Amino acid sequence: MSALRPDAKAGSVAPPPGSEACGCCEGIDAATPQAHANRHGLDAVAYRIGRHPDFRSSLIDGLSDSTLLIDPAEPVDPADPVEPKASPLSNLLTRDKDDFTLGLIDAFACSADVLAFYQERIANESWLRTATERVSLQEMGRLIGYRLRPGIAAETWLAFTLEPPREPPPGAPKEPGMFVTGIPTQVQLDAGLKVQSVPGPDEKPQTFETVEAIAARPEWSAMRPWLSRPRLPAMGDRTLWLHGVATGLKPGDALLVVGAEFDADPASNRWDFRILSEVLAEPDYDRTRVSWKRALGSLSPAMSPAGDDVRVYALRQRASVFGHNAPMWRTMPQDFRNDYTGTTPVFMRAALRIGADRELHEIDSVAHPGLSATLDIADDGWPDFVVSPAGPTADGGHVDLDAAYPAIAPGGYAVLAYGAYDAASDPAPVDTYVELYRVDGASEVARAEFALSGKSTRLRLAGDQYDRFEKKVRTLKVFAQSEELVLAQTPVTTAVSGDTVPVAVAPDGLEVGRRIIVQGTATSGQSIVHRATLTAPARSDAGGALLDIDPPLPAPLQRESVTVLANVAAARHGETVAQVLGSGSASQAHQRFELKQAPLTWRAAANELGAASELTVRVGGIEWKQRDSLYGAAPGDHAYTLRTDEAGRDWLQFGDGERGARLPSGSQNVRASYRKGTGAEGNVRAESLTQLMTRPLGVKGVANPGAAEGGTDPEPAAHARSSIPLGTRTLGRVVSVLDYADFARAYAGIAKAQAQVLQLAHGPVIAITVAGQDGALLAESNPVWANLRDALTAGGDPHVSVRLMGYVASTFRIGLKVKCDPAHDPATVLAAVEAALREAFSFDRRELGQPVQQSEVVSVAHAVPGVVAIDLDLLYGGTSPFAQTLPSRQVRLLASRMRVAGGLPRPAELLTLHPGPLTRLETMP
Repeated sequence: MSALRPDAKAGSVAPPPGSEACGCCEGIDAATPQAHANRHGLDAVAYRIGRHPDFRSSLIDGLSDSTLLIDPAEPVDPADPVEPKASPLSNLLTRDKDDFTLGLIDAFACSADVLAFYQERIANESWLRTATERVSLQEMGRLIGYRLRPGIAAETWLAFTLEPPREPPPGAPKEPGMFVTGIPTQVQLDAGLKVQSVPGPDEKPQTFETVEAIAARPEWSAMRPWLSRPRLPAMGDRTLWLHGVATGLKPGDALLVVGAEFDADPASNRWDFRILSEVLAEPDYDRTRVSWKRALGSLSPAMSPAGDDVRVYALRQRASVFGHNAPMWRTMPQDFRNDYTGTTPVFMRAALRIGADRELHEIDSVAHPGLSATLDIADDGWPDFVVSPAGPTADGGHVDLDAAYPAIAPGGYAVLAYGAYDAASDPAPVDTYVELYRVDGASEVARAEFALSGKSTRLRLAGDQYDRFEKKVRTLKVFAQSEELVLAQTPVTTAVSGDTVPVAVAPDGLEVGRRIIVQGTATSGQSIVHRATLTAPARSDAGGALLDIDPPLPAPLQRESVTVLANVAAARHGETVAQVLGSGSASQAHQRFELKQAPLTWRAAANELGAASELTVRVGGIEWKQRDSLYGAAPGDHAYTLRTDEAGRDWLQFGDGERGARLPSGSQNVRASYRKGTGAEGNVRAESLTQLMTRPLGVKGVANPGAAEGGTDPEPAAHARSSIPLGTRTLGRVVSVLDYADFARAYAGIAKAQAQVLQLAHGPVIAITVAGQDGALLAESNPVWANLRDALTAGGDPHVSVRLMGYVASTFRIGLKVKCDPAHDPATVLAAVEAALREAFSFDRRELGQPVQQSEVVSVAHAVPGVVAIDLDLLYGGTSPFAQTLPSRQVRLLASRMRVAGGLPRPAELLTLHPGPLTRLETMP
């Protein structure tokens, strides 16, 4: 048999009979369809039945395949088998690529290659694990009633500052209307006020709108706790505050605290005399703090300080009595002593001192040297050595001071004291006595006694216990020239804590449900911004008002740092848009309209989806309701569905008259009001929302004391793959512990969740640890937190105790050496190793409570192209490296799972690779 050349042209001489097996297609067999065996768990499946060379080979093989002419549907009789017929193209012996038939085969192979490629892509988009397009996951989810979670708008509280009305100028007429400020004392702030953020680097301005109306007042813009309050001096006090800073007081000065009790009865002991140990001016508060050693009041005998019409006096003058500095009697010459004691005036003064109702017995008029022994009442021998020759009176007595003090005037107070009257002990030391007197008279007298002479101020005192001072000439101190000082309010320094916050404003208008923001510094030094709501109308207090709040303050706050903002309104990311959707037509079923502004704002809600749209649709002025599906809707139900296509556009679809009503005919009668703007970009930082887009009269400014929270992007594909099946397990109900985890895991704004039953002192509780998208730590103030808690309660057993907890984010570090293939660039290999490690141990790839194994680290690094060997030196948590001989034993880092510690539930931990540079990443020989 002669062989034809492979490049034989069509039309060549036919081969002789029997030469069909010419061998020109030898080695070319059919290569399609290709069979594939995909193992379980692949991220992509092989589904192509062939590629261009495969299809071309199969087509060329078919040119000479006679079996192609046998009809497979025709029954075959074994007794009379069908003889294969020759292929119509069996005479086409050429395989030259320039041949038209071969060119057509090549073109068809190209088309088949493209079709097979897309067939494989379509097949991969038909399984959750392998799908890469969000629309594929969306449509697969719809098959089982799952809707991909939309983006959620961030929320925050805005605090408005109002302009205070101007005060009338001095001398302005009092009649109403004579002075108009133009600034209202109360402003009604309606919902929908627009506020825009001031963007930072690489940020865009974000618009927020208030979602509630509030009544605002200037005095509520920044309320402070009362830092002082009226308080009378009380038992045990060692400090009080005086008005002003020019009191003229200094340490060592005398202070008197007295009230109406002494004025009514000079024998009363309800007064206090103290010597100042410290005087501190506080000009910022226009007051002076004075302190002393001994507490007010008395323990022995028990006596309280003054309590009625309490006044404070500075006793400006301290004096001794006449004779306190007289020379000692025994040092005087004997002649002087004989002459001094034998004169008549001695007897006259004795009579004055004894008083008219008393007598001296056995005293004659003859000079008697021993008379001094009878009349001497002083311990140093001076005859008649007393504080005043005027002696006692019926209600007190006299005191002659050591000099003339013209500033001491009648009507004031004077204190007589001797001994250790400045001691801190209670009771006072032995031989100490203090007494208060009213100064009924003050006169100037000349004295020449006790070898002294000079002018003296004689005080006539009204009071009790005068005789206890009469002989204390040398030790007695007189404090007089009283000057009344004004008591200042006592500072209040107690921390603000718990569920009650004091404010120095009137309580009227602060009603139940009003939002407030409490700012301050904790006693630990941490700055606190706390959102709360009034649980009761403000209560009146001497200093202003008391606010009952919920939740309570997280920590005690330093009182002077506290500011309470009460012109507060909730605000949400997004901007209101009004759109005419079009005209309804009763002749059309399932009319569809597109929302032109995107993205549609969804807010966090306590439902299974975790979100609710900010969309209102009215047809002819009547509001229609949104449904998840028109299935089950009655023919007359005013309902519509909302769908998002692959381009992110939102479409409204109405009923067909059987499932949901058709739209009534009308011109431009379908209208929508909605808000646009959503996602994580709305989580603006604190104090960034400061630009008022609409400024009502009287509003001065606005700010967000706390960062916006709760903004999340639409559910990513990776999250949807694992969330879509969860809905089939819970079906909107929460029963088992796994249901609680699944429900939370599929909730909008939640990336990871884990549930476990923990035994607490009061009984079992289902503890759920949650993590936000991209590893966000959710706070209780986050709207996602509150709505998830409410949704779990609504979907589960209300008698089951549920505790939500934010996860603990922890990091670990790695140190390793890499042996690189000589054919690869070491720097490129090291960069690829680090990238692979960061991907494998990122938040998205790790689970709550999952440990980090040594083998995982080695396996990930070793899988990088160009890596020959790995030497893992360090694997540790925290910041301090711990050298470990890793090759000798299996090492792993444990992540804490949920547990009970100290009687309280503790959340699970999630371990990720530290974002900083690797502790060690280098090549080895």
